[in-house]
Amino acid sequence: MKTVGIVGINGMVGQKLLAQLKQVKTPFELKTFGRQDTIPALDIAVLCTDNADSVRLVSELKDRVKFIVDMSAQFRQEPNVPLVIPEINPGAITEASHLIASPNCTTTGLVMTLKPLLAHYTLTEVFFCSYQAISGGGKKLLEQFRTPGSLYENNCVPLIGSIQENGFTSEELKGLYETRKILDLPHIKVYPHTVRVAVENAHSLGVTLKAKENFDLSQVKKLWNNFPNLKYSEDVLTPKQVSGQETTYACRLRRDTEEPNIIHYFVTFDNLLKGASMNARQIVELLLEKFL
Repeated sequence: MKTVGIVGINGMVGQKLLAQLKQVKTPFELKTFGRQDTIPALDIAVLCTDNADSVRLVSELKDRVKFIVDMSAQFRQEPNVPLVIPEINPGAITEASHLIASPNCTTTGLVMTLKPLLAHYTLTEVFFCSYQAISGGGKKLLEQFRTPGSLYENNCVPLIGSIQENGFTSEELKGLYETRKILDLPHIKVYPHTVRVAVENAHSLGVTLKAKENFDLSQVKKLWNNFPNLKYSEDVLTPKQVSGQETTYACRLRRDTEEPNIIHYFVTFDNLLKGASMNARQIVELLLEKFL
């Protein structure tokens, strides 16, 4: 029997992944572990851990786990580590892909809307301002948010992650570099601004996208609606409405008032599902079906 282990079962993503893996039809034995537990030999280990724990565990498990799916940011930019969203780049995984990274949740929502357009448009620039839910910061941030007088109470905080030497935050740079890697568009310009907002769950982004060609709005909507786990809505959708759903939603699509090769739209999706545990489940399914 194939074996799959969740490491970091007590965290929010670990718990969500436990529920997600119940949807997998391929038979396997599921095992769960805390971050400090001893991990036995497994076919697949999903690390729902922070950077430091992932570094330690990847080293410890290299000889007794065939495939490691890491949810942290630690290995995403490593050249030989595929950064995978199964709807977008499943072919990045091969038999030799011992370590596979799952992307940043905000980046995931963005690239889900970019990928379907690549068949008809040459994308050159994308600006986004994120409206990121508290749950994206984990249990501790959620507890802090629920404490009276929290910085995040009735507030928007334009600081997620640590500020780097160039003035960008680590979260913003994930949006830049991960977008380029996932889409294999090393020269696309990405202008990120990330903000934590007083919403418990489901991230959102306001996106401005530029292409070499003029956009056909009807075609864009059709491309989105034909892409797996992505839908366009003529209604205005909010995080409250999409929390708990596996679909990524786009709405409020409009062409720029002056430049027809620029569009603006809004994206919202459950950051704990498609942004994390659902994506991990899809990677596990792919591994079980194709490589084990």
